Amino acid sequence: MNTNSKIVKATFILVTASIIGHLLSLGKEVIVAAKFGVTEEMDAFYAAVTLPNLFNIILLTTFSSIFIPVFVRYKLKEEEEEANRVASIVINYFSLFLLGTATLIFVLAPSVISYGFHGLGIETRALAIRMLRIVCFMLVFSGLIGAMTGILNARQHFAWPAFSPMFVTLTTVVFIFIFVKQWAIFVLAYGLLAGLIIQCLFLIAITKQRGYRHYFDFNWRHPAVKEILFLALPFFIVITMAELNIVVDRVMASYLDPGSIAALGYAGKMAQVPLIVFSSSIGIAVFPFFATQVVEDKTEELRDTLGRSIRMAGFIFIPLTVILVILSRPLIQLLFQRGAFTSWATDLTSIIFSCYLLQCFFYTAGMILEKVFLALQDIASLLKITIAGVIMNVILNLIFIRIIVPPAAGIALSTSAVCCITMFFAFFFLRRKLFQLRGKYIFQGISKVVISSLFMGIGVFYMLRVFQKFVIFNSTLGQALCLIILGSIGLIIFIGISSILKLPEINRIWGLIYARFR
Repeated sequence: MNTNSKIVKATFILVTASIIGHLLSLGKEVIVAAKFGVTEEMDAFYAAVTLPNLFNIILLTTFSSIFIPVFVRYKLKEEEEEANRVASIVINYFSLFLLGTATLIFVLAPSVISYGFHGLGIETRALAIRMLRIVCFMLVFSGLIGAMTGILNARQHFAWPAFSPMFVTLTTVVFIFIFVKQWAIFVLAYGLLAGLIIQCLFLIAITKQRGYRHYFDFNWRHPAVKEILFLALPFFIVITMAELNIVVDRVMASYLDPGSIAALGYAGKMAQVPLIVFSSSIGIAVFPFFATQVVEDKTEELRDTLGRSIRMAGFIFIPLTVILVILSRPLIQLLFQRGAFTSWATDLTSIIFSCYLLQCFFYTAGMILEKVFLALQDIASLLKITIAGVIMNVILNLIFIRIIVPPAAGIALSTSAVCCITMFFAFFFLRRKLFQLRGKYIFQGISKVVISSLFMGIGVFYMLRVFQKFVIFNSTLGQALCLIILGSIGLIIFIGISSILKLPEINRIWGLIYARFR
């Protein structure tokens, strides 16, 4: 099987796992909402998990991004034992660091909650402190999960790491049904921690089965360890800077009309679903192959893989963006419009949602380019692009909130515009390093996808206007049925036009599905 087929196969596995995981997670949230509702207890739980989750995003992203290229290099040199030793040293120190961080959070929990969430009531803060002292140790197990996932991905094993987060969801659900009377809200904290322990032990067993051997080695003078530390610091800054955009958006939105932050939150979560399901899957799938091609100095193959990956991102996200923008209002209405969520809130959120959706392709293409920079271990260029993105985000926010109505939509549009600009920055930076990046090949594929998506959009738009005239589609069930029918019509039109235009991505997808079902 060639590299591109392997990437498509890996992406298919990751997307499938992500979809199943999101469905299970949605079911869990329905159960949690039924048991605890929107209460101060839930405020305490979300306050407690905020800091550990933030550490997870920054530290685990840094670890996996820097560790995989180094591990792959040793593995390809057929130095299996040395690759395992390098991984062991890094994991040993990483685990000690996470254990120390968790202990520090445990000790400083009262200060963290009191200063970080001062607006909570005294009793709610006390509850949050107690839960933070439970969930802070999730850092240790999340770190080991990230390490095992990195080793398995570097060996091009994707299935078990992709499906393993379901242990956390299922364990939490089981804990709710069995222990909710004894532990009340604490059942969520204990369920989260227990699920992570089970997931961690499972992945350790799988990693050992796939050939990894752990050494309790603390030789920090190993050249690979020094290299990882040297690269980790600037990338840590890159990730931290990238997270600043969310903070900047919320701070600026606080000066707008009441409800702006909430609408941005609802729309942002909705826009994140396709990004998490598809973008993360594509990024995880391509990274080990990029790292391998860099180590083996297969520059032409790297260019080919990069070009095909960006085209595949366009094939997925451009039609998805078009259809979701057209159906944004009925979708938001179906999911949220009840109780305090009025028709005005639906209008506001759907506009913001549409503006957020415009980033999908640019975000994914930019992330793919970022993986090439990481494989090349060019963190300096990533840092420049990220800093430029933060600055542009502030400037465009200031401009768009003055000219876009409603102003909150200007912040969402700014986010999409920044993704577009930074993607082109990354493309041209990378072009200077790899010279030709098959720009014509990428442009031809994207152009055909855009044409197919426009035909699909026109068809779905007019069918939506027809459907809205029927009374049957005014009920909740009718709205859901309407969205399913329109989505199916859009998919048929897109596949039909793409087949006429002879898009090769269609054949790859059909071939993979046929092979799987056969």
